[in-house]
Amino acid sequence: MSLCIDHEKLLAYGKKALFYYDLPGLAFSAGTLTGEDEKEARVCRAALGFQDLPSGRPLKEEHIFHMASVTKLFVGTAILQLWERGLLSPGDFLTKHLPDFSMADPRYRDVTLGLLLSHTAGMPDVSDYHWDAPETDEGALLRYVLSPEVKESRLLWAPGRGGFAYSNMGYEALGAVIAAVSGLSFEDYIEENIFRPLGMGNSGLLTFHRDMSSVATPHIKDSENHIVPAPHFPYNRAHGPSSTLTSDLADMEKWAAAHLRQELLKPDSYAAAWTPVATVPNNGEEICLSWFRRKQEGLVLYGHEGTDDGFRASFWICPELKTWVVVCSNLSAAPVKKINKELFRLLLG
Repeated sequence: MSLCIDHEKLLAYGKKALFYYDLPGLAFSAGTLTGEDEKEARVCRAALGFQDLPSGRPLKEEHIFHMASVTKLFVGTAILQLWERGLLSPGDFLTKHLPDFSMADPRYRDVTLGLLLSHTAGMPDVSDYHWDAPETDEGALLRYVLSPEVKESRLLWAPGRGGFAYSNMGYEALGAVIAAVSGLSFEDYIEENIFRPLGMGNSGLLTFHRDMSSVATPHIKDSENHIVPAPHFPYNRAHGPSSTLTSDLADMEKWAAAHLRQELLKPDSYAAAWTPVATVPNNGEEICLSWFRRKQEGLVLYGHEGTDDGFRASFWICPELKTWVVVCSNLSAAPVKKINKELFRLLLG
């Protein structure tokens, strides 16, 4: 199946989506690797609307977006890298690497890293991310993982016995494992083992350490359906592994290409990462090890959505076609997944 990178058609759809979905800003990249060595790419990249609506600053391709839960794909990749190095295994109990971890429910001792990666451990979710009072020091993540909110929580069901339940809390624990096993902070591990090797120089996890003028402003809709700036930027180092990736289109293209070329993990690790574990009840997709798996037009795609106050992101790759689609918007509830699917459909001609 050949792909059609029709810039005019893709850009026309993007402009239509920006208008009809009433978005402040919309950025997307749709591309495919080319050539025998897959080192080249054909790409349509666009930035439409505004970085900041009240000031009228236009959105540019180099502007940075909060990617929210797309961060979890970096967590999953890091865990599998550490597995390849013999430092852990997806079958390890969480308490092997975090011996001080505990919950009110004694079944927490049966929680494994693989169950956390696939959201099948029965872990509950975070109740409050405290975007209004973020912690920014290195100890914030472990403090949260060992906090009363976690310690007083109970599992939704016996680990691995109740199906799928999305849990940001579980990913904070995985981030703490990455730090404990690697000897680096979670953010430093990702910087040294993913961002830097891939040349993702515009990506980061420490949002408040960067020049915020290059970051898109988060927006929400008020009670009268007017688009206004969000009251807080969604950043808190206590929730870095679940949420705090910031990146631009060019860097997310590098991230997509690295997985399509299988550069970050060994083939067996990719096979494990992309093997379905459970069905997602609300949409029929499947969850693998951090990656969601869905079908469209008879093809299999792997990816993740991201949702936080003021931002939405949608990242999907199709290994069969060596293709990716990335969509970002600086508005809560922007239908980026719907836009992503339509862009992929247009790629197929």
